[in-house]
Amino acid sequence: MIKTTLLGLSLALMAAGAPSAQTPPARAPAAAPAPPLGPPRAFPGYTQPDITPGACRVISQTQTMCTIPGMTAGRYVAHATGTSTAQGEGAGQALVIQVGSRVCGRADRRPTAQAPWTSGAKTLMVDCEFVVLTDRPLQVIVTYGDAKATRDPRGPTLKIERAPWDGVLSTQISVPEQP
Repeated sequence: MIKTTLLGLSLALMAAGAPSAQTPPARAPAAAPAPPLGPPRAFPGYTQPDITPGACRVISQTQTMCTIPGMTAGRYVAHATGTSTAQGEGAGQALVIQVGSRVCGRADRRPTAQAPWTSGAKTLMVDCEFVVLTDRPLQVIVTYGDAKATRDPRGPTLKIERAPWDGVLSTQISVPEQP
């Protein structure tokens, strides 16, 4: 009797789990949510604040600096520009973003015979993505230089935006010797 009851119960459970012709088709999985802003829970006490224009200041015609507050963790993107007006043949520009003690990115405009820059204003741009985890305030500095050109007296611009945390702490490329 017990064997018959267990067999009947097993068959009933198997039948209940089997899809029937009346079962609607399974829905496609929902799109993954966007990665969140802010640091993961591994960094309690840290935040990923907006870096507002009030956190930035022009130091000179060649440098602008923004300060990221202490207890900050997260991904950011810095956008920098520098503008000059060429004063003749051989004009050039260079723009560097430095995060703390590390150079993050550099852009150069070196005119060539195929792409000369002898007159008019040009704006050089560079973007830099970085991840910070800092207890103390951290400076992000853009330095701008030009040659045979007149620099914009307002100095270079620097804007820092928060980016979603994607969970990647580091990547590095290594290309072995190819046979």
